[in-house]
Amino acid sequence: MSPNSSVLVVDRASAPGGGDSGKSAAAFRAFFTNRVNLMLANSSIEFYRSVQEGGFDLGLKFIGYLWLADKHLYESVREGLREAEMIGLEFKLLDPTVLEERLKARVNVRDIEEAQLVGVGDIEAGILVPKAGIMDAEKIVDYYYRACSSLGVEFAFNTEVESLIVEPRRPIGIEGEPFPWQDARASGVRLSGGGSVRASKKVVMATGSWTWSIVSKHGVESFTRPKKRQVFSVKASREPLKSTLYAKGLNAHGISPFIILPKKAYMRPAPPEDSYWVGVSDELGRPFELEDLEPRAEPEFYVRGVLPILSIYFPAFQQLYPHAMWAGYYDYSPDGLPIIYEPYESDLIISCGTSGSGIMKGDAIGRITAALALGFEEVELYTGETLKVESLGLKNRVSGSEKLVI
Repeated sequence: MSPNSSVLVVDRASAPGGGDSGKSAAAFRAFFTNRVNLMLANSSIEFYRSVQEGGFDLGLKFIGYLWLADKHLYESVREGLREAEMIGLEFKLLDPTVLEERLKARVNVRDIEEAQLVGVGDIEAGILVPKAGIMDAEKIVDYYYRACSSLGVEFAFNTEVESLIVEPRRPIGIEGEPFPWQDARASGVRLSGGGSVRASKKVVMATGSWTWSIVSKHGVESFTRPKKRQVFSVKASREPLKSTLYAKGLNAHGISPFIILPKKAYMRPAPPEDSYWVGVSDELGRPFELEDLEPRAEPEFYVRGVLPILSIYFPAFQQLYPHAMWAGYYDYSPDGLPIIYEPYESDLIISCGTSGSGIMKGDAIGRITAALALGFEEVELYTGETLKVESLGLKNRVSGSEKLVI
């Protein structure tokens, strides 16, 4: 887009993908009711498909998303399904007997004491979305690192940003500037341990969950906050869970779809390690905070938070415990859409708020961020669709809440 520009990526990690990207559950879906959300995901997925078909393996597998919906979950997504159907999104409703046969799921649970305690019920239907699946986060990061390096992008790893450098556009040499009456800009970043990096054009803060902690020091709002999310890897190498993992007849890969259970618990198949990656979104009670630079997964959270839901519908989990676990952060925005804007005409570009779906929308978010930094009003996504850059800003932000949230 700008062959005369030079780009330096400053990264606290020691290698590409050392932040939250590398800790992602790495799943994707082109199934959203918000039009812009759908555009971001669909165009990114199509780009990843083209990369893989071009010979660079991204581990992209269209295995589908499968909601196992009890009455409460089905009621909560019904409006979203109606809207999805109206805009032409494909999904199938599966009878509970199919889920019993192919996934070895227990669908009749209303009389089980644990189900009554947890507050979940019988599975009324399976909702299978075919344009969805899993990918390999490390391979996607590697692809972008190689592509950017080939274009001359430079990288400074093991380099942590502490704050912005804010200076007047026309300095007058008086201590304390910029003053309120001066036209100021973000001219670079200060680094932890001393040193700085200066930018002649734009400073782009694509710092995910750390964005607010950096820019708030300078009176800039990212409108996002971080919340810890945890993933636990559980071996499924024994029956009957092995038959669940390698379920037939639900996709072309002969493995189970990405399964979403009531109470927002999920089971993400990881066939290379004969495992499921499992977790649950704990909303009320989990603080918005940066716990530390390297958050740790909590074994008790699996035992008390995740396992009770899994074992109701898949009893084989009752005697299984994680062989690996990790944690990262979701960078939440208020409406679940990314926030990409330039505050105060300051030459500072904020690009954050991916709300847990950064990888599946990453290519589109990158294109929009680049377009804003280069001064374009519109951006063309990989699929050829165009989008006004300000749609993900503040003043003319796209409206409409997302009806299908995991």
